[in-house]
Amino acid sequence: MTFLHGIGRLTSSPGLRRGVSRIWHHRPALAVLERYISIGILREDYCKWERRVPITPDHVKHLIDNYKGDKLTGIYVQPSQRIFPDSQYEKAGAIVTEDLSSADVLLGVKRVANEDDLIPDKTYMFFSHVIKGQPENMQLLKAILDKNIQLFDYEAIAEDIQDPTTGELKKKRLVAFGKYAGIAGMIDTLQCLGRRLLASGYSTPFLNCSSAYVYYDLDEAKRCVDKMGNRIEKDGLPMTLEPLVFAFTGNGNVTKGALEIFKLLPHKMITLEEAKSIKSTSGPHNCLYGLMVEQKDIVKKTDCQEESFDVKHYRANPSEYESIFASNVAPVCNVIVNGIYWDERYPRVLTKTEMTDLYKRGNKSLFAVGDISCDVNGSIEFLQHTTTIDKPFFSWNPATNEAVDDINEDGVAIMGVDILPTELSVESSKHFGDALLPLLKQLIIDGYSRDGQGYENLPPELANACIARGGSLTPNFEYIEALMKRPAMIHHGLKDHHILLRIEGHLFDSGLINQILDVIERLDCHFEIEECAVKPTVNGIAHKSVLMLRVFSEDDSNLGSVITKVDLLVNLIDSAEASIQHFDSRSQSSQSKGSSGQSKVSVLGEQEKRVLILGAGKVAGSCAEYLGRSKSTTVAVASMFEDEAMAVAKNASRGKAVTCDLSQPSDKLRRLIEEADIVVSLLPAPMHSMIAEECISLKTNLVTASYESDEMRALRSSAEDAGVAILNEGNEDIRCCIRV
Repeated sequence: MTFLHGIGRLTSSPGLRRGVSRIWHHRPALAVLERYISIGILREDYCKWERRVPITPDHVKHLIDNYKGDKLTGIYVQPSQRIFPDSQYEKAGAIVTEDLSSADVLLGVKRVANEDDLIPDKTYMFFSHVIKGQPENMQLLKAILDKNIQLFDYEAIAEDIQDPTTGELKKKRLVAFGKYAGIAGMIDTLQCLGRRLLASGYSTPFLNCSSAYVYYDLDEAKRCVDKMGNRIEKDGLPMTLEPLVFAFTGNGNVTKGALEIFKLLPHKMITLEEAKSIKSTSGPHNCLYGLMVEQKDIVKKTDCQEESFDVKHYRANPSEYESIFASNVAPVCNVIVNGIYWDERYPRVLTKTEMTDLYKRGNKSLFAVGDISCDVNGSIEFLQHTTTIDKPFFSWNPATNEAVDDINEDGVAIMGVDILPTELSVESSKHFGDALLPLLKQLIIDGYSRDGQGYENLPPELANACIARGGSLTPNFEYIEALMKRPAMIHHGLKDHHILLRIEGHLFDSGLINQILDVIERLDCHFEIEECAVKPTVNGIAHKSVLMLRVFSEDDSNLGSVITKVDLLVNLIDSAEASIQHFDSRSQSSQSKGSSGQSKVSVLGEQEKRVLILGAGKVAGSCAEYLGRSKSTTVAVASMFEDEAMAVAKNASRGKAVTCDLSQPSDKLRRLIEEADIVVSLLPAPMHSMIAEECISLKTNLVTASYESDEMRALRSSAEDAGVAILNEGNEDIRCCIRV
């Protein structure tokens, strides 16, 4: 039985592609209409730590009790390492089976690990991470389209809400994991603090707090925190340990979750002035101190002595402000729990330089940072990479600017786990399933064909979250097709009349990108994607994306109209919080505009570059670190072993790990080479010739770490004919195959 085989053409208003909640169901003329559907729950195999589920056994029981025999055929569950054992699903009435071919709607949390496991002509719901054109998931999307799969993405199930502070409309996701990133992050931060204090010679109850994933559920975790608090209240902290001040940034669900755990401990919430006064008090201290850091404590208007602070003005004009956190808050806090939203427009909360200056002045009070926002090199600049559940902490030494995986007394201990909700899989799954259940009910009740007309109504929140159907992208997401086809390099046409647009903001969630592409197409211009740098939503916090477009036209007036109209869109769509910078090849000038409507002349930054490192051996780490120092360079590390690739990739400021068989040619290897500006092969010397042949074929430059072999020397002519530079290690004769 085919379920929800396609969505009809979604209607459009001028400049907007808005979906209507109407699902079309096409069947062969001789097929018998079915009134029943069935649901499958996918195995979570994309990450070994992923134990969350889209719906719990209780949700399954509710659906079966209310709909089986009427509109629901059954629910099938693949065996998995999920937090709820298979036996609980069986007890709830589900059928545990490897084969989900009988299911019409297949639910997961993360995407499937292997595209070959996708079943054709089915409906899937999971976090696909394709709506922003993420390059690493374009192969998944291609498989979905090729297999005629209908895909709903949880990330796109949203409604418009008004920001109470600024009055702006923003998207609120309806199916998410809520506050549990903050809760798990606070628990992990307490353990991080305990280990950091131990390194300084203090034995504290914080050592008895395990990482959140160790506990079966939140109740068990809270009981442990309660016991820890009782010990602090009864025995106090070490006599010579200063009063511990926890500084909390942000006011969203992340910070609310962190405070829920913190307030289980004996504590007192204090003001910034009180924090400054208690630092001189002697121990032992029988409580902790919590400080809610407000925006006015973090930034101030540059060259302005006024004490009043206008949040709305700050968000609209962040470039007019400077950070004061380092002088105002950092000297009095021992732990930072960071849940604030940040992007490049805003001043950082705390920079490396500022932290180094504090150390030079003898202030080493900051023991730990729990960066739940997980914005690498972001608001907390010394979060140099995210961490894993296996290895949740690392230390950064402000005196040497060096980071090590171990926690020691010579620096700040940092927690930066980027999949925190999965550490509390029970509650995260219940929360998620509670939000998803009403939508599943709507699918069961109205999501199948009742008559020959072949369509039914669905909630607009769900209809607008359909990414693919019938082998095509739905109108809301047609823009992804251009991102799927983006070139690895621009090889020609740069002397033609064109403009380069660099747009930064919430481009996809707000629909701004749709409208920009509409403008370009209506003006008979064509475009090429120079770069799409996507910062994913991490622990429930959205980060801005950056898109660079080259727009070409023989008609100068059309290019001028593109600039005018895109500038107008940037200023009209407040929810995008966007800024734009454009370089006009006709005038050789660069201009920037932000959502505040103010303009200024500036110079474009470094050109975006993509480096592919093949191999993850001992020398690969230093190579990734050196090549990845620039934030304009993306370093992809390819290896057969995911853990090795991840360990190397984290050395680059914008590193990513890729698993790939490098021993023989493959479509995946060719795709990686084609997407790179340059390939650095750190593989054994006999493998270089195969890599070189692929690079020559795809016109991608290559550097190897081996002396020139006869096999490599034989490729010299073909490399020169293709215009490809191949650089090998030189010996005393400096013999290398190279074309400059």
